[in-house]
Amino acid sequence: MNYKQGGGGFLSQNATQERIFKKLFSRLFNERTAFFKSFSIGNAFIFRNKVNGFTLAEVLITLGIIGIIAAMTLPTLVAKYQEKVLVVQVKKTYSELQNALKMYAAKHDCSDISCISDLNSTKEDLTKKLFEQFKGAKYCEAGSKEKICKYYEIKGNTPVNNGYGVIQNGDGFMPPFFIASNGASYNLTQYNQCIREQTYNKRDENGYFVDEDKDGIPDTITTTVDYCANIYFDANGPLKGPNQFGADVYRFNITSNGKLSISTTQLNKTLTTDKLYYTPHNIGDELKK
Repeated sequence: MNYKQGGGGFLSQNATQERIFKKLFSRLFNERTAFFKSFSIGNAFIFRNKVNGFTLAEVLITLGIIGIIAAMTLPTLVAKYQEKVLVVQVKKTYSELQNALKMYAAKHDCSDISCISDLNSTKEDLTKKLFEQFKGAKYCEAGSKEKICKYYEIKGNTPVNNGYGVIQNGDGFMPPFFIASNGASYNLTQYNQCIREQTYNKRDENGYFVDEDKDGIPDTITTTVDYCANIYFDANGPLKGPNQFGADVYRFNITSNGKLSISTTQLNKTLTTDKLYYTPHNIGDELKK
């Protein structure tokens, strides 16, 4: 069949088809819309009649259960978070200490980092040498009245028996010391000889003084130590706890062979496992035999 333009041929037939299509589409659209409207209204009516709200008692019981679960789990979650934060601070502080010692050695053409220690110098001399490697650090002079610069006690990694059954401090930060810009504090001690003898009161396996003569005077024991200086750091500074070895405080020894040794195993374990190793306790508490 041949269609020609004009005279109602090709164009006339297309127009007719278009009208039929529009009419059919409009009809289908209207039917579809009416169906979904009735479906939605019907379902809403059914839902409204079949579903009731919670009673006040049910709401209170649910909130109570949630509160109990939160009370049981929240302290653990907070403790784990705080530990993670402290582990990050410890690792960062340890890295910065190593870098500072290397910087000092490089500036003074030293063969190793132990050159910062000088047997003819003092605690103050050693502290200032390390302090100068930290930009923006605060130096705390001996006798300072500032709260952040006052002497503060450090608890032992585990409870330290004073020999008579009471927990004493394991050590302390005595000015002069300095506080780095990130809040970590550093305390140093310089000795006038490296290999030397030290005498201590003898203790039993529980930390109580041994008095074999029963004269009220503890027996003593003499040991040989080999370190020229000590470097301590408190990763979160004096105003934040727990101020305890194995948690935020660690000690390093500069030995006679020029090494920087960690005095305890806790830091090595923390660096490899990302966990802290210490026993929480309070100074002044009584110990039980």
